[in-house]
Amino acid sequence: MSRGPRAAAVVLGAVLALVLAGCTGVGPGAEQDPPPTPQEIVTSAGTALTDAGSARVSVTLDGPTGPLQGGGPVRFDPLAADLTVALGTRGAQLRVLDDDAWLRFGGAEQWQPLSTGLLPIGALTGALHTTSGLREVTEQGPEDVDGVPALRYTGTVDLAAARDAAPGPAEATRLDELAGLVSPNPGFDAWLGAPGTADEGRLLQVRLAPAGTAAGAISLTFTEPGLPVDVTAP
Repeated sequence: MSRGPRAAAVVLGAVLALVLAGCTGVGPGAEQDPPPTPQEIVTSAGTALTDAGSARVSVTLDGPTGPLQGGGPVRFDPLAADLTVALGTRGAQLRVLDDDAWLRFGGAEQWQPLSTGLLPIGALTGALHTTSGLREVTEQGPEDVDGVPALRYTGTVDLAAARDAAPGPAEATRLDELAGLVSPNPGFDAWLGAPGTADEGRLLQVRLAPAGTAAGAISLTFTEPGLPVDVTAP
């Protein structure tokens, strides 16, 4: 007689297991979501940075007249930046508010109005809107960025496709500026924070360059995502 309750308990346990498996989708024969593709991983990292709204950006541009280096806080939309730049052997400060920009050299007190078209500052944020144009993305493995553990991904970018998918005319214009620097179909390298670190999945650095040459390459490094950016007209 004692076997009856035990048998009932076994049956009840089996029924509960089946019910729970049906609710959670876990169990024999349950379909598992496929792991994200490398393209989806890089896209997610770029989206997360854009959603943060701002970051401290370091930029290096291998231009036809020599390298241009700079860095400072950047708000992505509406565009605002306060950068210290090195133009060849000259140091300068660059301040940008949407379509307005000002430049002053060295320790000069006077700011000079500058057409944003003369300095492709829009390419900085244009690089964050390239994800819809990513192609042939592959993971290359671990590689540190300034001592921070990261995973490196490579591929190409169809900037025309990215422009077609731009959320607005301002972003499309910035993608045009980027295409003018690195060609319509540049190669790219992207470094994302390594799994298990505080920077996991975060876009740490991206480099875009015309295929087969380093000329025109632009490298962007992002730190302090979401930092306050307070830029005023001089």
